Amino acid sequence: MAITIKDIAKATGVSTMTVSRFLNEPEKLKPSTYEKVKKAVDEMEYEPNQVARLLQTNKTNIICVYIANGIDPLHPFTLRAISGIGEKLGLEGYSMQICRHDYKKVKCDGVIAMGMTEREEDEVMKWFKDKPVIVFGNSSYKNNWIDIDNYKGGYIATEHLLKRGYKKIANIGIRSEEKYTQDRLNGYMDCMRDYHMDIPQSGIMRVCNNEDDGYLAASRILKNADVDAIVCASDALALGVMRCAVKMEINVPNELGVTGFDGLGYEKLVTPHITTVEQPVYASGIALAECIVNILRNNDYSETEKFIKPILNINGSTK
Repeated sequence: MAITIKDIAKATGVSTMTVSRFLNEPEKLKPSTYEKVKKAVDEMEYEPNQVARLLQTNKTNIICVYIANGIDPLHPFTLRAISGIGEKLGLEGYSMQICRHDYKKVKCDGVIAMGMTEREEDEVMKWFKDKPVIVFGNSSYKNNWIDIDNYKGGYIATEHLLKRGYKKIANIGIRSEEKYTQDRLNGYMDCMRDYHMDIPQSGIMRVCNNEDDGYLAASRILKNADVDAIVCASDALALGVMRCAVKMEINVPNELGVTGFDGLGYEKLVTPHITTVEQPVYASGIALAECIVNILRNNDYSETEKFIKPILNINGSTK
């Protein structure tokens, strides 16, 4: 026969309410009472009914992972982040429920949100006003947030090229209002200034984030500007640059250095492989899960604003 709360109460001489408090709000017990009940629970191998506990405490042990409408849920970036989140939540005893426009139907203990615009963030925050929320990306709502340091990524890619002897470095960025795109461009520009290098005339372009636009941008830059390297804001753009270099019979890396940004596998689709700034997305997912669990377990609402450092993977597209 299964051990019940009443059995624990009888063995310890305390009320069933005290045993219930031990299970749900142990911080409210006196240390001596806590130890007495804990000893009985351990010795009698009591296992609480998890469903009943969740009903009593109004907890679900579910974390909502909200993926904004502008994010592709099947993109390798998204999948790696979700994998890291799910791995850590599972180890901590939580389940993950992925949602998009249907987030208002979700019952959960907390929210991890990815890729939100300011309007989306405002709506999500109002709906989950009584739940802890952590944002993957730099939050405009003063939420807790964790993000890749995109500025640092743009800087280290440019610095790598300068240290390898390239001097006339152009930039192909992503045409978008999202902050990360401007951060990557700012990293490039600040590095050029720090090393007292001129930015080539007609050497900066912002285009849609795909290989074909990378190809067209590289074609214009290489025809109209004197450059010996191009920093790209994504590996998709860098693939287009590599294709353009082949078309124009420009040797990579001896005549043209190329760097990308993402490190999700696309950099290996060409020869030579592209030197790229890897985003540690899986590690970011783990960090997001750790943060939300810490808030829920410890009532730790101290401000979390954390950058994850990107990694420069040097391959054959640079000297």
